[in-house]
Amino acid sequence: MSIDARCQEQQSAADRMFMDFKYTSPGSKEQLQALTTLSFLIGMWADFLSAEERRMDQVLALEANQ
Repeated sequence: MSIDARCQEQQSAADRMFMDFKYTSPGSKEQLQALTTLSFLIGMWADFLSAEERRMDQVLALEANQ
């Protein structure tokens, strides 16, 4: 999955997170859920980018061997 596709896939979650965090009272369950979702998405991106880095390293290694 490309970075663009991943961003588009997560757009609705990001929009909901923003609205819940900005327009609810401080410390509300909506804000806490928004922060939990943000933390989860950051973890997903870390995993995704690590895998992408490994994939690119493999491609570069193949190109160097040719």
